[in-house]
Amino acid sequence: MTRGHGHSCATCRSRPEHGGATLVEFIVVAPTLMIMALAMMQTALVFHAKNNLNYATFEAARAGALDHARPTSIHRAFARAMVPYYGGGRTPVELASSHARAVADLALGVRIEILSPMRESFDDYHSPRAAEALQTGARVIANTHLAMLSCPMDRPSCASDPASNRAGQTLQDANLLKIRVTYGIPRAKQIPLAGRFFTWAVATMHPDHPDAFRLALLAAGRIPVVSHVTVRMQSDAIENEHLVSLPGPGNAGKPVAREPVAGASPIPDCGWTDPLCTPAPDQQPDGGTEPLPDDEPSGTGDDAEDLQCSPP
Repeated sequence: MTRGHGHSCATCRSRPEHGGATLVEFIVVAPTLMIMALAMMQTALVFHAKNNLNYATFEAARAGALDHARPTSIHRAFARAMVPYYGGGRTPVELASSHARAVADLALGVRIEILSPMRESFDDYHSPRAAEALQTGARVIANTHLAMLSCPMDRPSCASDPASNRAGQTLQDANLLKIRVTYGIPRAKQIPLAGRFFTWAVATMHPDHPDAFRLALLAAGRIPVVSHVTVRMQSDAIENEHLVSLPGPGNAGKPVAREPVAGASPIPDCGWTDPLCTPAPDQQPDGGTEPLPDDEPSGTGDDAEDLQCSPP
């Protein structure tokens, strides 16, 4: 009995030496697993936002193609297409409320740039007759008889050689509407902790990023996402303040300085070679740039862009 009792006491004395080991392991592992789970959820939400952004960008480009590349039509269609992302609805009242939220948030968190036609495209292919027909004082690129013309009918001696003209484009290229949308996912649509980690990580990896708008999004706690879309113009493009300067080989890669349209917001200063930002027309470049490719693949997204062909 004494031996058994002594054995029992020895067992009792040995238990405290191993007690609490599971708790220590949980304290070490649980935060790591929680952070990983939150990061995966945030990544999924970013992909969800990117899908909505791709759709809205395509709808905006379609609206611009049908309405002379007017920025008001592009912005209006973009906000309308983002309504589902901001709550959607089943009744007119719910849809109107979601649209109002979208418009209010997009006023602070989105930038839409027209990459084609660019300012140099209007230098090469503007049509005074088309401008007169549309009763506008701005320059216009005609969208008629593209299969048979290399220059506008009223300017048969235009600079149509992409190897030497200002835009580095043909007339057909100048009738492609390409837009780039930079959108910041708001904090309200981010996972707690994970969203802040995302913005902190991006800002830390690129503290001196030349895109002022991108830095402003990060400073406001937004996650920047970019989408490109290219569609065929279905109307005559009218020059506006949202056009950027992306010169081709004809002017040695030097952008053409132009007076901005009254009331237009200037493009933020940024590096000439930065793919996520387009420099202002009066900004001096650091070097040359390549012309826009003529054979971009179809699709929607950052690297693949949608191309809507004209009906035969």
